[in-house]
Amino acid sequence: MRDQTYRLNSRLATPEREYLIQTINDTNRGRVLSSVFSEGELIDTQEDPLNGITRSEDVLQRVKEAHEDKKRELEFLIESYKAAICGESVDQMVNLGQALIYKNLLIEARNLFARSTELDPDHHQAWTQLGATHFAMSNWQDSCSAFGRAVELKPGFADYRNNLGEAYIAIDSCKRAVIEFEEAVRINVYYGEAYLNLALVYILNAIRREDFTMFSKQTEMTEEMLRKAEVIMPEAVGQDFLEGRKYLEKGDLEKAFQRFLAVRERNKVAKRQKLANSYLKFMLGSGSVNERLLTRRIKNLKEAMITNPHYADMHHDLAAAYTLLGSFIHKKAVEEYRKALAINPEFKRARRNLKLAENEIKGFDVLMKAILRK
Repeated sequence: MRDQTYRLNSRLATPEREYLIQTINDTNRGRVLSSVFSEGELIDTQEDPLNGITRSEDVLQRVKEAHEDKKRELEFLIESYKAAICGESVDQMVNLGQALIYKNLLIEARNLFARSTELDPDHHQAWTQLGATHFAMSNWQDSCSAFGRAVELKPGFADYRNNLGEAYIAIDSCKRAVIEFEEAVRINVYYGEAYLNLALVYILNAIRREDFTMFSKQTEMTEEMLRKAEVIMPEAVGQDFLEGRKYLEKGDLEKAFQRFLAVRERNKVAKRQKLANSYLKFMLGSGSVNERLLTRRIKNLKEAMITNPHYADMHHDLAAAYTLLGSFIHKKAVEEYRKALAINPEFKRARRNLKLAENEIKGFDVLMKAILRK
């Protein structure tokens, strides 16, 4: 008998656009897949395991549960956005905006960051997040402007310099990009990504021929920057990196640029994890973190670590996710002790263990706040 496929659809909207939530079961791969679309574009997806469930009615129930989870999550984000955009709390807007970026709700995130900069023109985090949102939306000139303002406010932040340099690369402004990357490595001599970006921009300049001085020392500078990037972040030296070197040796600069660009984009996985932490912190503060959210977080981290095993941040984030998940499991234990006492109020061992477990929960709450603190 052919496996039954179930499909549930829901529609939600912000003032800017409409979202379609679609959840289906993929029995062959043992999963339920929930996806969010806007204007025909997939913007977010998550999967939940079926865990061996095969009966049609049980599969349908799992599809319904996954669909409602995704719908509640999106409803919460939309309602939070509607409330925040009408308020005046810049910090609230920035925190929510980061959560929206993580879920790829870029238009709403951009609006929050733009509103934040109107309310507080000196809020450098709002400006750099606005730049990052424009960059993700391929609004290169707007990205340059926002990143530039962040640099004006905090010229000593190496990340801000690197961000602005990447935006300049996107508009083929090689000379200005080099200035920002060189300043980034002056501030932080161990900034591996900035060295990789310097190699990228020297290659790009050799292709575009924007600056003759840069072109004349392209081979020397590209090799030096790649060597420094290799030493500082050896985890980046994968197939794309090695192929990029081979294309350089052959003089195929276009293909070399694309390969090293792929290295940089893959390296941004670590930054993506930081956004995930911001999302988790936001959801925890709102009381919207649940066991499924943490389980998916753990699964995504473990998958990302297969290709990025040397990222200390990922191991740290995985440990944090396990700790948070442990708090949920601990609360389940408390519930079971209480059920035991409801059945048998004279159960002394259960009463003792309940008190111990309740005291432990207080410690977990303190630990959770500390783990998610910036």
